[in-house]
Amino acid sequence: MRCLFISVLLLSAALTAQQAPAPVADPDALPTFVVPDVAKKFKLITYGDIRFTDPSDTKHSNPTERRVIVQKIVDEHPDALMISGDIPYRGSKDEDWQVVDAEIRPYWDAHLRIYPALGNHELAGGAEKGLANFWKRFPELDGKRWYSVLFGNCLFIMLDSNSSLDPQTPEDLWLNKQLNHLPREADFVIFNMHHPPYTDSSAGKFPGGGHDAREQEKRLAAKLEAIQPSLRPRLIVIAGHVHNYERFEHVSVTYIVSGGGGATPYVFDRSPENKYQGGKAPTFHYVVLEIDGPSLKGRMMKLEDAAKGEFKERDAFELRTVPLVEEPAAKPQGKRPAKATSTKPAPAKKRR
Repeated sequence: MRCLFISVLLLSAALTAQQAPAPVADPDALPTFVVPDVAKKFKLITYGDIRFTDPSDTKHSNPTERRVIVQKIVDEHPDALMISGDIPYRGSKDEDWQVVDAEIRPYWDAHLRIYPALGNHELAGGAEKGLANFWKRFPELDGKRWYSVLFGNCLFIMLDSNSSLDPQTPEDLWLNKQLNHLPREADFVIFNMHHPPYTDSSAGKFPGGGHDAREQEKRLAAKLEAIQPSLRPRLIVIAGHVHNYERFEHVSVTYIVSGGGGATPYVFDRSPENKYQGGKAPTFHYVVLEIDGPSLKGRMMKLEDAAKGEFKERDAFELRTVPLVEEPAAKPQGKRPAKATSTKPAPAKKRR
């Protein structure tokens, strides 16, 4: 089976430690994967909730829209693709994964680096079989349900929100170590998960209304908002589960719901807190994040006409962080020269 996860991520432990910001004894405090030679200017695309299944099933997924989005993403030539879960409709069913293999072949052919998070539909019909099918397509994960990737000046933290994030659970302990040892060069920390901490959707209006935000994701948001003021990098949380697009900001943490990859759309009223006021219409889409050093520009590309393959930008935002300042070189030790051309230290250089 051909793998979607690019093999360049399979670096030795020595290389990972070498590129980490500081020697740390605990490997859980280091990025799980380090992608070498990534420029500080690159394009990341993110989306989720595709639900690949039999094309004749138009109740649970929309085959025309999901195929058009796949091809458009390929045409964008991103440096990386992040998926927030629900790749198949039924993760335990081999036949649904066969549709996955067929319909995302354009990603294989384009050699995209793909970073997936687990959704609830990856586990549908039986978690053991669903996970086996998932890891078969992403063998580099080697049984991991959560992991991190140092990608240029961004750290991707891929969470499994199907697992417990309660204090002292394995995923919570791992996440705390990651947050306590963020790479010095990271300008942005991008979390990718399935269940959103904020949403205007509601399970009470289902079908058609979506899902409420759950307590464990709300607690995660509170944790991130508590630490964001003390951090140089900006925190961004991307989730799916709600089959629409939303954007929120709390205490300078940006929250994006991108669940418009093809699954049956949810429609709901939007609160004033929602930065996207695009009405109640279905929103098949993907999100582009263009990183240029300490600047990030985001845009949501909505599918307006599937027959024509027509997309339009319907939301845009920009984030900036404080540029990393290189520490000045250490002064030479020993006897000072008899004549010095200047006693004024050179200004520190800013990394661009």
